[in-house]
Amino acid sequence: MLDFETIEFLTYILAGIGVVQYFRKTDEFVLLLVAFFYMTGIMRYQAVMSGQSEWVQVNYAINIFHMDNELAIQALNLFFMGTFVFSICYIIFSEKQKRYRYLDNDEIFSQFLKSKQKLIVILYVVFLLISSVTNRLSSSGGDLALGGGYIFLFGFAIGGMIILFFLLLKNLPKKQTFQRIIYLVLLVGAAVASYNPTSRFQMLSWMVALIFIIVGRFNKVTKGICYVVGGVAAILLFMIAGNARKWETRNGNFETQVENAQKRMQEASDQNMLDGFMMVLQVYPQYLDYGYGSEHFEILLRPIPRAIWPEKPVGGYANKLHLNDKLMEEGRGTVGISQSIYGTFYGEGGTLGIVIFCVIYAVFFKVMFNRTKRYHSDMRYVLHGIIFASTIPILRGGDLPGIVAFIGMSYWPVFLFLWMYRRYLRKRKL
Repeated sequence: MLDFETIEFLTYILAGIGVVQYFRKTDEFVLLLVAFFYMTGIMRYQAVMSGQSEWVQVNYAINIFHMDNELAIQALNLFFMGTFVFSICYIIFSEKQKRYRYLDNDEIFSQFLKSKQKLIVILYVVFLLISSVTNRLSSSGGDLALGGGYIFLFGFAIGGMIILFFLLLKNLPKKQTFQRIIYLVLLVGAAVASYNPTSRFQMLSWMVALIFIIVGRFNKVTKGICYVVGGVAAILLFMIAGNARKWETRNGNFETQVENAQKRMQEASDQNMLDGFMMVLQVYPQYLDYGYGSEHFEILLRPIPRAIWPEKPVGGYANKLHLNDKLMEEGRGTVGISQSIYGTFYGEGGTLGIVIFCVIYAVFFKVMFNRTKRYHSDMRYVLHGIIFASTIPILRGGDLPGIVAFIGMSYWPVFLFLWMYRRYLRKRKL
């Protein structure tokens, strides 16, 4: 087992490999994997060891968790191993990329956008209203978590609509100044409406994707600078939204909000995936057998309403072990500490499960990113940005079926748009 200093040193080496991968292939994915591990593994461990924070404690019905330094190092080793296997396998598979013939160009894409302008505007306004309503319900106590009902999740589609509306705005002729101003005001309105403390990933769903669309044709150095600036801004807004969950840190001017967000970052309050991983290590196989892929299979069962299938198995070890019973009796809902995707892999098959699923995921993401290269228009950057943005909640882990539901409900307008675009391209060839 590696000690903390060795893991930290190897993380820097892996980050260097990610930088090389970026400049060789213009591929940011490995850097995302390493940055996620550093922020939620290395920084979280340092925050607790320095006394700035404490390991998570949940008032579960049964106290089965004991958090200590030895367990933290064990979890950190497995966390790093997963990051390393995922990253290296992804790089290896990147060396053999299938080359596609371009399906489109900017002119074709712009013509298609023009033909769908009215539809995009109408749907955009509709989902702007829906998102505003669901966010108000959420703020007043409604359930709008990642695992919430599909009625609430339906409002997340505003993220996908913001992306489509931005494309429409970007491709408008510059001479249409008044129309561009109106569209820009509507776009800002939607961005504000999507910013909610109880659904922070809704903001990231469109913000990350827009960064990729904006910098898509920039050179590598400029792209890198934009990624850093955009990433810092996204993290800052994410932390401010996290502080807004607490009454004592909700109010104050922007400077105060930034200071509170920086403090939250130092405490790694939003980065407790290592804590969740430690919990998983104490659940499997002591209290539950390994899932052997069952949590991934639950993704297919997720759309089935419990009203139709009352006996549908509950998801997550906390619910399976009835750990949330006490919280539900107190009317406080349910609590699950995200264990990162590597913790999910561990629950599926232990250490070997981490290795196997990291290889599978590396293949999946490489294929998905490679298929975006069939497009020579902004559609390439739209799809690339969506995949990249979707990776963030997936890496965070937790309720995997709920995360996949969130991704699907956020981007289905874009997927529908892509389907219509593919039909449009096929007709052009006839």
